[in-house]
Amino acid sequence: MSLEYNGGPPHGRLLRRGVIQYKNYKERTVNNAYCSNVFRPLAVCVAMLIVAACGQEDRAPAPAEEAETSAKVPITTSSAEARALYLQGRALLDDLHFVEANEVFIAAVDNDPEFAMGHFMVATTSQTAAEFFDAVAAAAASKESASEGEQLYIEALVAASENNQAEQLDALKQLVAMYPQDERPHMQLGNYMNGQQDFAAAVEHYKHAMTINPEFAAAYNALGYAYRSLDDLDNARAAFQEYVRLIPGEANPHDSFAELLMEMGNYDESIEHYRMSLKIDPNFTASYAGINVNYSLMGEAELAQEAADQMLAAARNLTERQAAMFRSVTAHLFAGNTEAAMEVCDTMAAEAEVKGDHAAVGGAHEYMGDIMLAAGNAAEAERHFNEALDHRLHAEINEANKALAERTHMFKTAIAAMIGDNAEAAASLTAEYSAAAEASGTAFERRRIHELAGFLAMFNEDNESAAAHFDQASQLNPVVLYWSAVVNKELGNTEKAIDLATRAANRNTLSGNLPFFRADALRLLEELSAG
Repeated sequence: MSLEYNGGPPHGRLLRRGVIQYKNYKERTVNNAYCSNVFRPLAVCVAMLIVAACGQEDRAPAPAEEAETSAKVPITTSSAEARALYLQGRALLDDLHFVEANEVFIAAVDNDPEFAMGHFMVATTSQTAAEFFDAVAAAAASKESASEGEQLYIEALVAASENNQAEQLDALKQLVAMYPQDERPHMQLGNYMNGQQDFAAAVEHYKHAMTINPEFAAAYNALGYAYRSLDDLDNARAAFQEYVRLIPGEANPHDSFAELLMEMGNYDESIEHYRMSLKIDPNFTASYAGINVNYSLMGEAELAQEAADQMLAAARNLTERQAAMFRSVTAHLFAGNTEAAMEVCDTMAAEAEVKGDHAAVGGAHEYMGDIMLAAGNAAEAERHFNEALDHRLHAEINEANKALAERTHMFKTAIAAMIGDNAEAAASLTAEYSAAAEASGTAFERRRIHELAGFLAMFNEDNESAAAHFDQASQLNPVVLYWSAVVNKELGNTEKAIDLATRAANRNTLSGNLPFFRADALRLLEELSAG
């Protein structure tokens, strides 16, 4: 299971001459490395996983000299019971049992309300945006009673929650320097690098963590995903197989290996491993999602919907219900049934609204806007994007993420303007988004600047500029890969176009983008391969 965030994508007929179909992959920017829950709330975009360590039980921060020499980051709590619960929760989290771990961490902070790293872990495993930001605030309020290493963990989390990646990186670097023989800080820094798409650096930190602790199974999982992102599928396979060997009785190793097999086109074998995962843990809902997508890629629409129904039946909370319904939506889209997809999206939004989860309602409306872009209905798309923004501005999230929501709205409506053939609005919104993202945006948003500029160049029939911008956009974004293939084909770069089309069609299989354009990507690949 990959912990990269996979939010709602758009796709549609984009250029005035009908050349572009657009699909935005909300790139998974978490500095986590393991969960493919497509509709985890906005909070997950900034959470960090698999953290903390072993050490002292006393409340007072460790003395400076001890912090410098101790091998592991201490655990600072006045309650032996809270510490025991913390270690239990951390073990669950290492094996990707989010719901169970969240319950245990909540019990830990109930035992010690001043347990800063306990609140940190509640944030990491949060099931809603509101829970995440509440726990971040509690961790920050309690951090002065924690050790210096724990304070750095919390400073990194707070910075991430505010989309301040420079401060997040600085805190993580200090943490690694202070505890070079603790595998978990290396894991965290690797996760950060993974989120920045510096996969080679991520690999080095994961390997360092494994050198410190060869039995640290989570590092092999993260390493497999980093290698996969580098298109080094052989090393990815070896890492996942070692992950399975280390903890064969856990569900996630089989889930992660199954995802790689799906991207390699080994659909039957992938489904077999997903079923192994579910046999071990019937509540491991991500494996139902994998089975659902495998069947969609195989053209088995009824079996795909059956897997989504099973995922919904196994759901334990709103977040898991939203994820299951989202997989029903994507299965309908793979099958070409836009009307049914929109009906399920309406149900998603309604359920989230009843629960008062504005972040989730916003996510559902954003995806409905994406579907309308795919249908070429710019006006309806913009209406849903406006609804998404309104709900996010009313969500229990911080101001930094509300500003992010406003920038995302600019990005989306710029695409809608192109689909609606409104050249003036398209140019204006693109410039507005680019300035805002350059000034305040994350690395993800700065890559989006190039994505949007690439689409505007295509809108203006400038394939050379489009190709140059797409080269600087996210290379994990299937739509970027697809349209890079299209423009490179037009420019006569056939070999590069084939590589791009292959990756667009067969990588990032859990992305919500895929239903919108995979058939087009496969047709393009067939055309390119035929010469």
